[in-house]
Amino acid sequence: MKLSSFLPKDKPVDAELTPIRVLLVDDDEDEYIITRRIISEIVGRKHLLDWASSYEQGLAIIQEGRHDIYLIDYRLDEKNGLDLLSEAIEHGCTQPMILLTGQEAREVDIQAMKLGAWDYLVKGRIDASALERAIRYTLEHKKVLDVLLESQKQREKFVATLTHDLKTPIKAEFRIFELLLSERFGPLTDSQQLVINEMLRSNRFMYQMVDNLLTAFKFEEGQMVLRMEALDLNELVSSTIFMDLGGLAEDKEQSLTLELDDNLPLIPADALEIKRVIYNLVQNAVNYTPKGGSIKVHSHFRDHQAIVSIADTGPGIDKSMQKTLFEPYASMAKRYRHVGTGLGLYISRKIIEAHQGELIVDSRLGEGSKFIFTLPDQQSEKSRQVTL
Repeated sequence: MKLSSFLPKDKPVDAELTPIRVLLVDDDEDEYIITRRIISEIVGRKHLLDWASSYEQGLAIIQEGRHDIYLIDYRLDEKNGLDLLSEAIEHGCTQPMILLTGQEAREVDIQAMKLGAWDYLVKGRIDASALERAIRYTLEHKKVLDVLLESQKQREKFVATLTHDLKTPIKAEFRIFELLLSERFGPLTDSQQLVINEMLRSNRFMYQMVDNLLTAFKFEEGQMVLRMEALDLNELVSSTIFMDLGGLAEDKEQSLTLELDDNLPLIPADALEIKRVIYNLVQNAVNYTPKGGSIKVHSHFRDHQAIVSIADTGPGIDKSMQKTLFEPYASMAKRYRHVGTGLGLYISRKIIEAHQGELIVDSRLGEGSKFIFTLPDQQSEKSRQVTL
């Protein structure tokens, strides 16, 4: 038996037994005495009060981070509590601050909240019960926020790890399959080439799903930035379809035709993101169109906007499903036994809307589906610098 088993175990610290450390920043000693008396009357958990008698002293102590909560008077020397609140946050203070004032002023209250104050109290109306409640509620809210922020950090870490751990081996597999198909390691039979090509396509599909997951996360977190350029939309449509998706339609003996307007002007857009939209929409059309069916991609220019449509002869989409079609994780994949994340259409609409365009669906059961997106020929300054 280990010696450590005979040693006393550390008991978890009960938060209710730990004193709450409070700092009052107020240049009036009488106010400190009053606040100290009020705090001494608080029943229950102990509160320890420290006092800073000036703006500069208060800021210095706040930067030390030794207190759980700060009570800041509105009037401080030549500056005020709002200045201190703002400067403390700029210096990295994350602990909650409550602003105290001698009289109620809605404008000060609103300004304090905007700057980051957690609460606002009028001095003449503060007693032990009111102060204890304000401190307790503020600290409970802070605790909840900390849990949410930690959860957010874990989520970001998970997504970063997921995309790295999945995308890296998938990219490596790309290279291996391409080397095999180049017959660098020896000649391949027709059946071997067929199998490797199928593995390569599955690999690309898996990469696209991982990429969609990462893109959806970036949109939700406001981390997606558009990189605008003068885009030849017809060229992008053609290259995306024939280089990335033509083989999929060929395997299903589908007719994939392009009717592109030669007079389409250059469109200000993010090429990578618009390619993602085209890929998602055409891939969906190929997936849901039966063997021997047809898919038509059409582009034209009207009313200062490029219009691209992808029409298929698939099963169509019920009206009730169209209401939620563009929501995250909404997918018809399970109904038709396809693999998918349900993020493709959600991401596509987000991208098009970020370009000040529109993505809609026109579909009826048994008559196929048509997805149409528009891109304006002139982007506003807001769209050019958009951060989603």
